[in-house]
Amino acid sequence: MIKKRAKQLTFILIILCYLGFLTAILFEKQNNYLITGFLIIALILLFVTYKKTPLSAKNHTLEHILTISFVFFGAIITYLLHTSFGFTAVLAASVVGLVISFLPNLIKNNTLVNTIPTAVYCGAFVGMTNASIAPDYVFISLASLFTGVLLVGSKGSFNGVGGKLGTLAFGGVVLAFFITFLLS
Repeated sequence: MIKKRAKQLTFILIILCYLGFLTAILFEKQNNYLITGFLIIALILLFVTYKKTPLSAKNHTLEHILTISFVFFGAIITYLLHTSFGFTAVLAASVVGLVISFLPNLIKNNTLVNTIPTAVYCGAFVGMTNASIAPDYVFISLASLFTGVLLVGSKGSFNGVGGKLGTLAFGGVVLAFFITFLLS
């Protein structure tokens, strides 16, 4: 029961991130009826997604901790390449995603190894955050922690929905930004 509530909370956090982003667009473009119509359609689609998404909960504690660790790894490596070695954010995330995508081919028939590329690539999206938003590794670490928790919480959700990893990274960065903003 608690795990199902945690999954529902994760889903609600993701939806709130979407709604916050859409609300910001709405306030910025108040006089544009086309954007207002688009936002209303997006809200209806979010509601339909929430109603149609199955929420099942399974216990895999070690797998969850490792998933969060792999998100952290992907975020730190991407951020390091981006900020210290002069890679563009897209190139840094691409290199991390490309390199880690070969791992299941090197170690076959291991279910844990098959989950690593997804988590690392999700972290790569966090590591793409602009240095003006993420000034240091502490912010990236916090954002990757939130993203990892969201990734674990949304496991089994949003199947077939494109952009899941980027959306989760966006949610993690928004939560980290919000918390650091409140603490400063």
